[in-house]
Amino acid sequence: MISVTRLPEPSILTQKKEKWLAAFLKKRESKPDASPHSKQYGHEEIRETLETMSFHKCFYCEQELGETEGQVDHYVEVAEKPERAFEWNNLYLSCPLCNGKKSYNIKIPVSDCLDPCDISENPSAHLSFDDEHIIQRQNSVKGAKTIQKYKLNRRQLRYLRLKQLQRFERFLRKLLERKNREGRKEFTLLEKEAILRFKEPHHAFSLMFNVYLSGIEF
Repeated sequence: MISVTRLPEPSILTQKKEKWLAAFLKKRESKPDASPHSKQYGHEEIRETLETMSFHKCFYCEQELGETEGQVDHYVEVAEKPERAFEWNNLYLSCPLCNGKKSYNIKIPVSDCLDPCDISENPSAHLSFDDEHIIQRQNSVKGAKTIQKYKLNRRQLRYLRLKQLQRFERFLRKLLERKNREGRKEFTLLEKEAILRFKEPHHAFSLMFNVYLSGIEF
């Protein structure tokens, strides 16, 4: 998880949200378990804006999302707060598993967890890594709750993080071999930039690489 800067509300939402919400709340009067239409809150313009915000990654686990994988997620579930069904600040982008497997807000409230859209709080202050395993930093309760709520140590995620670490290791080994072969003591500027690119926001699991590369001088 990294901090995500929220962009302005998509125009389709500004134009339609009041109408959509009124119709949805009216429907719930006769069908209390009714859900809002995904073609509305998950409109293409809304999803594209969220994808831009997150660099086409899941807001929660940071895995890269394909063209059809990203799901518009209600940060606080509609079942708990139906009036927030079309609220821009309640719409996030999630991979299918983070969306489908996360613990309900009534069990683990989002207020107890890291909010990727709260740019005032740095996730790296609460989360760290042990190889491909994500762990709480310095006994952070908020870090532990975040890992628990979104199942951030599920097997698939650990596998994907491990593959990225192996990719980085192979890349670094090639650079080291070339540096040694050329008799250099340091990496070139371009090589340093290439290494640090792994921790840039657009890269999958960039928080993990930020943790591993922090404080290292090349």
